Amino acid sequence: MPKSALLIIGMTLTLALSAGCTPEPAAAPPQKSPEATPVIDAAPYWCEVIPQQGVRAISGLTMPLEESKWGALASHGGCSLRNEYSRFSLNWSINGGEEALGLARKNFGSTRLSELPTDLGKGLIAYTGGIPRSKPYVAFILFRCGKNQPWMGTSLSQVAKERNVVKDLTDLLHIARDRYGKAHNCTPEAA
Repeated sequence: MPKSALLIIGMTLTLALSAGCTPEPAAAPPQKSPEATPVIDAAPYWCEVIPQQGVRAISGLTMPLEESKWGALASHGGCSLRNEYSRFSLNWSINGGEEALGLARKNFGSTRLSELPTDLGKGLIAYTGGIPRSKPYVAFILFRCGKNQPWMGTSLSQVAKERNVVKDLTDLLHIARDRYGKAHNCTPEAA
C-alpha cells in the first residue's frame, strides 16, 4: 500500500477517534412551555435569597446539592450549590457595581439572550454555549437599595427543556433582589 494511502487512513482514524473524545456542547437554550412551574418566592432558600424550588424548577435538578457560602452579609458574599461539580453560583457585593456590570457586558455581551427589564435594574441574561460544568447560563443585575448600589451575578449549569430561561432567570433575580432588600432593611429599586 502506498505511503500516502497509509497516511490518509491514519489521519482519518485519528480524527474519528479524537472526535469521539471531545465533550458535547450544551444544548441551545430551551423554549418556553405553558406547563412550566412558575418560579416563586417560597422557603426554603439557598444563598439566603434564592428559593430552592426556583433553582430546581429552572434546572430540572433533583439530586442532593451541597451549599457552601462565604463573605460578610453587610458587604459581599457568595454561594455555590454542587454535587460532583458546581451547579449554581451566586456572588454579590455593594462595591464596584458599575465596574462589575461593565465586565459582565464585556464578557457576556456577545452571548446575551436579553437585557433585564429596566424596572428591575441594569443587567443581562446570557447563554455561553459551554458544557454544563462551565455553568453556561449567566445572569447579572445591578440595582439600588437604600444608599448602596449592590450587584448580583449568578450562573447555572443547565436549564430544563420546558423552561423559558429569560423569564425564569428574570423572576429569580427579582426574588433575589427583593429578599436582599429584606435582609438589608432597604427598598430595592432599579439602578
